[in-house]
Amino acid sequence: MKTAGFEWKRALIALLLFSLSTAAAQKPSTAAKPATANSNPASSQIPKIWHSETTQHDYQVELTKDLFRADWVNIPPAAAKQGAGIHTECRRTGSKWVGSTSIKMLFAVPGAPQGKDTKLCSLTMRFEVDSVSPEKITGHSEALHLFDVNTCRVQETKWGEFTWIPKK
Repeated sequence: MKTAGFEWKRALIALLLFSLSTAAAQKPSTAAKPATANSNPASSQIPKIWHSETTQHDYQVELTKDLFRADWVNIPPAAAKQGAGIHTECRRTGSKWVGSTSIKMLFAVPGAPQGKDTKLCSLTMRFEVDSVSPEKITGHSEALHLFDVNTCRVQETKWGEFTWIPKK
């Protein structure tokens, strides 16, 4: 079984920071900050497009009292043609939003011949939004730590923090 190299893992972690856990007992980081008083502004008060400082992806965000949705909008054209995308949906739970991210992503296949050097994999990762304000969205999500690209199978995830800022 081949595992992806460091560049692939780094790109994926940066790209996603989300999802499926093979270790169901894994808990979110206790260092996560609680939601602020501004954590539920009216949807019209927050920008529509947000930029992830971690992945460099742009997301269109929809926020209601009980729902947080985000969709990746700056998908590279070649990846979009093959069906790549990221959709996040979380429900309000106490002072934060808790849910998951559905990911369809192209991954590099180590040692594969040109033309067969990527594979589209579908993953689901856990995702939590801790705070939303007009200036910043913060939270944490699962990120791939060990992944078998040949079978599209997640072997291990870790939780990572993220910050999104309004797209300028």
